[in-house]
Formats: sequence, C-alpha cells, structure tokens
Amino acid sequence: MVLGKRGMRLEAIKFSIYISIPVIASIYFNNPNTQKYWANYYQFLTYPANPNTNLKEEFEELQKQREVQKEQRKEYAEQMKILQQSAQRSRANAAAVAAEDNDKKKKKGWLWGTRT
Repeated sequence: MVLGKRGMRLEAIKFSIYISIPVIASIYFNNPNTQKYWANYYQFLTYPANPNTNLKEEFEELQKQREVQKEQRKEYAEQMKILQQSAQRSRANAAAVAAEDNDKKKKKGWLWGTRT
C-alpha cells in the first residue's frame, strides 16, 4: 500500500469504482425495456407462441434445419478440400518454376567459373 496523500487518493479512487459499478449497473438494468432487450438478445426463456402450438411440427422443422446445416457443412468441407488441393498444386508449380529459374540464373563468371 502506498503511504501518504497519494495512497489515500488511490484508495479513494478504488473505493469509488467498487461502489459506482454496481450502482450504475442496477440503475441501467432496472429499466424494463433494457431487461426485455437483454432477455431477448440472449434468449433466456422462449415459450411457444400460444398453447395450441403443435410441438411436433416445430421439432420437425428444427430437424429439417439441422439436416440442411449438415449438408451445408459437408459442401463447405468439400470446397475446402478442393481449395487445399489447388493450393498445394500451385505451391508445387511455383517451386518447380523457381527451380527452373535458379538453373537458368547460373552463369559462368570470368574468374571463378559458375556462380549461384
């Protein structure tokens, strides 16, 4: 702990922060519109629209959505494989071209023979 006036100021600042954060949070979240917004944002509770809602149909729709997502993930994985293969081919081609360029760049020097 810092001694003197600076230490007292530091402790006063820390104490005011410790007190002000919960007070400000309680004032902010006490507003009903704010509570609705954050509850809907994180979807803590979701209830059926009305009691006559057919849950079987909702479950079937969710299942269809999951199947569509699985298919999309498979297609994405296939596209990524194709991209990886093309990237490997282009790297191999670049390496071959670089090797050819290195062979072409070898010149004979006038004093020491070949240079690399």
